[in-house]
Amino acid sequence: MPIGDPMGSELYDLGRGTLKRVWTTRVPVKDLDDAIDFYQDSFGLALQVDDRRNGRAILGADDPLGRLELYVPGPSEKRQPGGDTGVVFATDSVFELHRRLVDEGVEFLLKPEKQPWGGVMVIFQDPYGNIFRAVDDSLRYEGENVTKEKEAKDRESGVTIRFVPSQP
Repeated sequence: MPIGDPMGSELYDLGRGTLKRVWTTRVPVKDLDDAIDFYQDSFGLALQVDDRRNGRAILGADDPLGRLELYVPGPSEKRQPGGDTGVVFATDSVFELHRRLVDEGVEFLLKPEKQPWGGVMVIFQDPYGNIFRAVDDSLRYEGENVTKEKEAKDRESGVTIRFVPSQP
């Protein structure tokens, strides 16, 4: 049961209150200063919020959405550095990203590989073992302004993914 408006109004805005996008994703690291340097130098992410005195920093593009918050977890915290972050970056060229990150010494768990759903993906990790993905799916991005629905079918699994263009 919804609690309603905390200000006491009886009116509800039924068109609001839905999740829109991922704003920030928290990524645990062992050394915040080293992590900031690595994420800036290797991943090319800009330092947006420098809050080291509180044990955190936020990096990302100038767009206020989709940023990474790096933090050093306490010893009793369940989430520690290492493992799959669940973060999937979008890039305009997986191949160029792979080349650049290899030059930076980043370890890849999956080199650029075409996926059954049509895109190209890489899987890589930071020095703390945090795993990330990046996708280059030209069908998806080129289809953004197309009015007709596009489909990609995986012949082996029978999976169908529908790319629906965003509404203006």
